[in-house]
Amino acid sequence: MSKGIYDRFADNVQHTPSKVAVVFMKQSLTYRELNQQVLKLESYFLKNGMREGQRVALFAPNGIEFVVALLAVAKLGFAVVPLPVSLKGQTLITALKKTPVTMVIAWPTISKVILKANIIASQNVITLGQKVADEPTWEDIQLSNEKYAIKSTIDLNAPFIITMTSGSTGQPKPIILSQACKINRAYNATINHYNLTSQDVILVATPMYHSLAQRGVLMPLMLGSTAIILPKFNLKHWLDAVETYRVSFLFAVSAQLESLVKYGVGDSNLDSLKCVVSSSAVLEELTKKKLLSLLPCRFHECYGASEVGVVTDFAVSEKPEQSGSVGQALSFVSLKIMDNKGRELAHNEIGEICCKTSTLFNGYLEMQAQTKNAFYLDGFFRTGDLGYIDTEAFLYFVGRKKEIISSGGINVFPQDIETVVKSIEGIAECVAFGVNDDTLGEVIKLIYEQSSEQSLEKDIRKVCLSELTDYQQPRFLERVLSLPRNAMGKVLRNDAKRQYS
Repeated sequence: MSKGIYDRFADNVQHTPSKVAVVFMKQSLTYRELNQQVLKLESYFLKNGMREGQRVALFAPNGIEFVVALLAVAKLGFAVVPLPVSLKGQTLITALKKTPVTMVIAWPTISKVILKANIIASQNVITLGQKVADEPTWEDIQLSNEKYAIKSTIDLNAPFIITMTSGSTGQPKPIILSQACKINRAYNATINHYNLTSQDVILVATPMYHSLAQRGVLMPLMLGSTAIILPKFNLKHWLDAVETYRVSFLFAVSAQLESLVKYGVGDSNLDSLKCVVSSSAVLEELTKKKLLSLLPCRFHECYGASEVGVVTDFAVSEKPEQSGSVGQALSFVSLKIMDNKGRELAHNEIGEICCKTSTLFNGYLEMQAQTKNAFYLDGFFRTGDLGYIDTEAFLYFVGRKKEIISSGGINVFPQDIETVVKSIEGIAECVAFGVNDDTLGEVIKLIYEQSSEQSLEKDIRKVCLSELTDYQQPRFLERVLSLPRNAMGKVLRNDAKRQYS
């Protein structure tokens, strides 16, 4: 792997300079035009004395600027720290102190906080939009004619992206991903696995500070295809983009696909789609079956984690009878189910999902003990997820290890309860968790969102009594207006438990 991310992109600049590389909000940039913006940003970095190994914080919404920044950072061997523009006040300052950076590219509201707190010198803050002090703006840099360049061989195994874990429980940890890792994941887990070519058009509709969208946009630029970026997910705009730009491949998170099931495709023409891959959270079996009737293409679901990338892939459209599964291990992944002492369990026994893969992360930033504890002695990463493998090597996801409810000494898996409740018409989403009980240790509370107005409490009780055993019955039910979610639409289970327990 001698070529880095930028070098692969630059090959396409040379071979297909006039081809559209990226589209955002009706703004199209060819490979040549996109590269010109990358070189301008590179010149500013070098003018201000930045050198290989230093870090750039990126507080940017989805857009061209995010793509340019990723490519410029890759070209110079820097590391980028993508963070949400929604960070405020002390939380924002703490995030920057936890992961110190040399340069910041930020939305005006973020620049204002940073400059007021005097965390970064003004010449090292680039504002996306109207300036808030004497710092340069993105437009200033793109209008500059100054040129700086260096020729150097960068270390592809050095940190490239430092991102936070996005799990639903526990405290987030900064994950280090190298260029070598991102390239490996793009090619082995996506391009080669789904047979993508330079003729594909790939849609990105998740927040770009998450690794899924980063792969979604860097992958086509390395491949020589076209990336279509949406500012955020909106079902109508999503469907319109597929039809308008003849999108052939996309990653979608579960919340997006559940919205598709709920509202349908209308009169949209989706015949350009060749493959849709669900990621980030496991879909309900019923949802998968409904999607098969809505999508005119191959439909896959993948399972993985930020630290290890994609672990399994399931071709739902090819084996619908296995739709309770999340698939089989990819060719470069070894998969085991282990108990609490790191011993491998037999088929169909529930334990922790552990894997060994070539797409492994570089570790948690400045957290050596946590990095070491994330593995068993033989190098298998501990995902923190529970599941089992059947006799045909299909993996079944049961839930998060930390989410197990212990009621009367019996382990209860929240997903078993939630699957039953979400089958009730009018239930939009739900979360089951344990609350303290003097007699049983924990009893079950269920909180739920409704898409209908009439009370569904009696329906929930009735269905639970019919479908669940005695120790799985929710003791408490509470209807809520909305469950806490992250920017991907994934329910933040730990926040929900803390808020409603």
